[in-house]
Amino acid sequence: MKASVKNSAFIACAVLAWACTASTSFAASPQPPPVESDGTTACAIQRLLPFVGPYGIRQAWPVADALPAKHEHALGVLLSDTGHVADGYQQFLHVDADAREVYVVQQGGFAGMRKVYGPLPLPRCDAAPTQAPPC
Repeated sequence: MKASVKNSAFIACAVLAWACTASTSFAASPQPPPVESDGTTACAIQRLLPFVGPYGIRQAWPVADALPAKHEHALGVLLSDTGHVADGYQQFLHVDADAREVYVVQQGGFAGMRKVYGPLPLPRCDAAPTQAPPC
């Protein structure tokens, strides 16, 4: 009987240890640091945000094989995160102002898929007036 009590105590400790490590390793990933964006990037975010979300891209965009080489190792600007969806997607924006193109990288889901959308034309936004019009 003493052996079964020791085994039960050992199993309880093992389960507790696993639960402690699992809770820290499965915790929500930290959000990337905020990126100071220029007006071009802010405009692209404003225009593309309605078409992205945790359930995926809601627009028929062209799919690219990969990002251009100069963007391949950059994180990009977070457009949308997974929210409270267990198998949700994140989308990251990559702006190539010189080529006047943007790319959206979607990653996530249970299988951890990654898909690159683009090139998309760089959106244009009208600049807000700096002063109120005269009355």
